[in-house]
Amino acid sequence: MKSFAVLAAATLAAASPIAKREAGGILLCTGANATGTCNHSVYPLDTCVNITTPFLGNTNTFAPDGEAFACYPYGMPCGGICTSPEGCTLGAIDFDYEHKYNLSAVSWAGVASFRCFTKTTTTTVETEEQ
Repeated sequence: MKSFAVLAAATLAAASPIAKREAGGILLCTGANATGTCNHSVYPLDTCVNITTPFLGNTNTFAPDGEAFACYPYGMPCGGICTSPEGCTLGAIDFDYEHKYNLSAVSWAGVASFRCFTKTTTTTVETEEQ
């Protein structure tokens, strides 16, 4: 009877729903290829986030998790004015971005802030002309 109770408890535990992981998780590291000082946190979407030390101006790994979101890293703090003739963002970085584990390969380790957003898929429906 005792083994039945243990088996029943194990079955109920296995049947519990798995919580969905929150979008917005990013691994930041001072070194390339997830080396040096690292921190993984979930950040709010659609909100500018200022990077703090030791990552401020020294982020070589900027690796978003695999959910449907991307982030724009900026070379200035939130609310700052972009004065760079080349622009103040690298462009959107998502899970599939080639250099997410080595931003120094594209000369972008000097990140000061970022803003993440939900990616949406657009479906285009073409209609035939009669």
